[in-house]
Amino acid sequence: MKESKIETLWNSSYILMLIINTLIFIGFTMMTPVLPKYAISLGATMSLAGLIAGVFAITSLAIRPFAGFATDKFNKKNLLIISTIFLSLSALGLRLSTNMYSLFFFRIVQGISFSMSVTVNNALATAYIPKERIGEGIGFLGLGCIFATAISPNLGLQISSKFGFKYVFYASCVIIMLAVILITTIPYIKPNNETSTTNKLQIKVDDFFDKRLIIFAVLACLFTFMNGAIGSFLALIGDERHISNIGYYFTVNAIVILIIRPISGKVLDKKGLGIIAFPAFIMAIIASILLGSSKSLWMILLAAIFYGIGQSSLSPALQATCVKKLGPSRVGVATSTYFIGYDAGQGLGPIIGGTIAGKFGLASLFYSCSIILFAGIVIYYLYSSREKRKILKSNKNTIYR
Repeated sequence: MKESKIETLWNSSYILMLIINTLIFIGFTMMTPVLPKYAISLGATMSLAGLIAGVFAITSLAIRPFAGFATDKFNKKNLLIISTIFLSLSALGLRLSTNMYSLFFFRIVQGISFSMSVTVNNALATAYIPKERIGEGIGFLGLGCIFATAISPNLGLQISSKFGFKYVFYASCVIIMLAVILITTIPYIKPNNETSTTNKLQIKVDDFFDKRLIIFAVLACLFTFMNGAIGSFLALIGDERHISNIGYYFTVNAIVILIIRPISGKVLDKKGLGIIAFPAFIMAIIASILLGSSKSLWMILLAAIFYGIGQSSLSPALQATCVKKLGPSRVGVATSTYFIGYDAGQGLGPIIGGTIAGKFGLASLFYSCSIILFAGIVIYYLYSSREKRKILKSNKNTIYR
């Protein structure tokens, strides 16, 4: 199928991409809380179990540039099918593992295949979104991830509790393979940049990473730093401050994101990134201060609301802006460059956050997050001011010609 203009957002191919994205994330995230417990049951220490879980993020971050390169150079549908098959098989491999070496191997395979699958999935989905509604379309696409995060970790724990670890991995394998079957039914829109084999093998630095998008990757990193810290240390706040049911933070956060994300996409398409970036960072700063000072559940839930508003607005807006900057011919590089920053923040949050919390306490960790988020405001202000000066200078040159 050749590239053509997409007239409506809610076409059958786009809806299928939404379902596929949701299935992939459900299948993957249901394993997340189970894997460390599974590793310990095979004889791993607590630190080794954490390393097995964490090696995924390192692998995923390392593969992002190559995923973007492959996405722009090769058939996206075929890449998505192959990478998603390997993601499904990696779940089965984890189930069949009997020692730490095989767990490490299949966790690395999972990191590679997940990074490739998600990058290609996001890039392919843009082919079925009208250009003037890219922000809105990507915003809805991300809802599959949010929905999965809200339900599937608990689903995995419930299956593990009632039937045993192995059935979590079996269920994950089947759900992801169902996504593969659906991918095969999508008509493929061949972009103009898919060329001959000779051209595909001509590799340049720009095929992996676009320096024009560094600012957006940095902003994503600064913003998701706190997200990584929350995922790792929120439960410890509950223990330290005797706040029961602190897990409701994630439920409230997911609900807010589900509500706000479709709205933020429309705002981005009409008003641009600036109208979203500043309020999003401010909301996140308020959330970080609340988490640092909270003594009761209502403050934790209020933080979930503030951070959910900021998170649901800025994350898809940054990704959509990257895609718009480079255009459809380089959507893979645009997507992977954004996710490099996103993954870096998610990984650095627990690592640096753990050091801060160990030396100065959990409150200091989240107060430090507020400083990092404020740095994001400063950086974006300097960037937007420079871009405005460029536009003014360009307009003046046009007038004087």
